[in-house]
Amino acid sequence: MERFRRLDPVKTVWTASTIVLAFFVFWNFDALFHRPRVPERRILLHVSPGSTFRAVVFELNRLGISHYPETLIFWGDLLGIDTNILAGVYEISPEMSPFRVLVDLHNGQKFFYRVTVPEGFTLRQVAQRMAALGIGTESDILNLAHDPQFLMAMDVPSSSLEGYLFPDTYYFPKIAKPADVLKIMVERFWNVLSPDQKSALEREHFTVQEAVTLASIVQKETGNPKDMPVVAGVFINRLRQHMKLQSDPTVIYALDGRKTLHARDLEIDSPYNTYRYPGLPPTPISNPGEMALKAVFYPKEVPYLYFVSNGHGGQIFSETLQEQDQAIRMVLRNRSGK
Repeated sequence: MERFRRLDPVKTVWTASTIVLAFFVFWNFDALFHRPRVPERRILLHVSPGSTFRAVVFELNRLGISHYPETLIFWGDLLGIDTNILAGVYEISPEMSPFRVLVDLHNGQKFFYRVTVPEGFTLRQVAQRMAALGIGTESDILNLAHDPQFLMAMDVPSSSLEGYLFPDTYYFPKIAKPADVLKIMVERFWNVLSPDQKSALEREHFTVQEAVTLASIVQKETGNPKDMPVVAGVFINRLRQHMKLQSDPTVIYALDGRKTLHARDLEIDSPYNTYRYPGLPPTPISNPGEMALKAVFYPKEVPYLYFVSNGHGGQIFSETLQEQDQAIRMVLRNRSGK
């Protein structure tokens, strides 16, 4: 009877460890650097503000860019990538490995359109800026921004995206289309609107649309963040007392942004003319920034019903029409130097 050879336990363990190590290296190399079979085309990956790293990795898996999502999540956690991914739209080419995509998510891509939306910009101004950069034409952008199906997909409760394109600086790859750009701006808006702020709206008996509309007026009335909650408080007082808002910026919006406002313009027959029609205009008149939105969510309780610009970036607030008339006369005297 042939005797069995005795196995060397050290060699056995060493061999098993080598096999495991080789399998681990192969598995991770395949997960990080091998591209699965996907269509030979560039793909746009949308990363919304507030997106979790795990959700983004599983979106990569859905798009066919990665076939081992849990391994990517492991390495993202190990390398610290999972805690710092940048929102935006990423262009992913067929030759890019999953690891390269992870690096881009962490560092941001370098071939961007840079789109800056200042606070108070109107939808038309945003469209003009996008068109000037080569992201679609102004008419195509405006048509999309008024498209009912696109608005429904973005959960925008309005007839256009006016007011919902959050002011910020955005970066987009060269193949980004108008829909990609507008989508990220709207998603940024919804990300800013917190549950606490929605609760504040309910306390004021405002809908989101009404709050954004009022914030857009506050944004246009003053660029001073300290005055914004007071201005919001004044307008809320007027709404409660069923007084007309009498806001010049709403009339300017009705005149398609014309800079100079004449007394006869206050008679224009437009639902945006708050000198002629009570209540809020039908839609926002600009895209308000975070401070203007917060001013409406948390307005200051004030006794004022009137205000006028002091000509130096601030406002003079009044409780009565008589005080308002005095403030206007003082401002005019200061302007004339008398």
